[in-house]
Order: sequence, then C-alpha cells, then structure tokens
Amino acid sequence: MYELIFSEEALKYISQIPKKDLVHVKDVISLCLGEFLKKTTKRCNKKLLKGSKKRTYRLHISMTHTAFYRIDDENKRVLIDDVMGINQAHSRYGLY
Repeated sequence: MYELIFSEEALKYISQIPKKDLVHVKDVISLCLGEFLKKTTKRCNKKLLKGSKKRTYRLHISMTHTAFYRIDDENKRVLIDDVMGINQAHSRYGLY
C-alpha cells in the first residue's frame, strides 16, 4: 500500500471543508488513492492530466472537490499536491 502525503495547501483546503462532507472526502481519497490507486473502477473518477509536466493526476470527489496528485512508485507514496473546489480546478489543469 502507498503512503498518502498531503501538501500544506491540500491540508489547508481540507481543514475548511464542512464537517458533514469531510468524512466522505477523506473516505474517497483513502479508497481511490489507496486500494484503487492503480485499478480502474467506476467509484473513482481519476485521470492523468494530458501534457502534465510532472505526470499529475486528478481525482474528482463527488463532483464538488478535486485532488491533484502524483505517484512516487520508487518510494511507494502518493503526493497530494492540492485539493480544491471542482470549478476552481478546471481553470488550473494547465498548471500541473
């Protein structure tokens, strides 16, 4: 299993998510970037960003939040660079 490493930006956004949604967001991240990291499933809406400089992926969470992450196979880690609202994320795809 890969270790999940959150950036400060990701943790800052997650800390502001309303408590009623927070458990679900954490569960989706754990499931999709843990158990289903390298597997395809309809439960996880994840995709490699075309043209990304660092092989960055995005994970949509309930079509309200998006996590941007990279996979470090050598160290068995998932580096979660940022989490943000889905509308904000669409304008940021080119930055990764």
